[in-house]
Amino acid sequence: MPATPDEAVRVHSVQEEYFYMMVHRCACGGPWRQTGDAREGTGPRVRHRVEAECFKCRSHRTFAFVLDALEDSKEPIREINRTSAPSRALDAVEWMGLARFYLGRIERLKDPVLRSQSLLDARQCVEEAMKFHTPGVEPPPAESLWSDESRRKVARDPASFAYSALKAMLEKIPSMDRLRQADKMEQREFEQAVTALVKERRPKWWQFWKRFSRRKPPA
Repeated sequence: MPATPDEAVRVHSVQEEYFYMMVHRCACGGPWRQTGDAREGTGPRVRHRVEAECFKCRSHRTFAFVLDALEDSKEPIREINRTSAPSRALDAVEWMGLARFYLGRIERLKDPVLRSQSLLDARQCVEEAMKFHTPGVEPPPAESLWSDESRRKVARDPASFAYSALKAMLEKIPSMDRLRQADKMEQREFEQAVTALVKERRPKWWQFWKRFSRRKPPA
């Protein structure tokens, strides 16, 4: 269930925090930009306070989260939730909204790294929505819909949130292993290209010497 306004939001990862902030925009409708953060504690419960500023109206907000565990640097990049437990930050409809957002932006993206990352995020969001379902039962359970807005969306278009629809959507997206492999390869190629560009632009020692030798002596 969602946290009350006075409670910290339980999350499985920093990536889940990011998605929570995407869904819970500023009152003006603008997206949040993180400006700072602080962590307290270790072990299975880490309190994480995130300071954010609205891109649109420049108002500020502090988000309070509780991470299930401090993230390990060896964990896959962009991983939301490695467990089978449903999210306690966003409901089934909110996860599907994020999935459709990432699938919709793929056609507009030209960068292969961004395209693979969007597919990775979309697949994970569908998987998070499916964690609320009982396999084989079509409609999402009532307890997976936390707001009147979510209930209205399901009532308006129940087929889009049915278990079979989510499963069919997953089948059209490459497997998680393949997406992670592509993301790693493309990230590595991008880093190598940047390194090569920096080396290409760095003047050689004799170029420095030429510049120095051309300087006129003081009068």
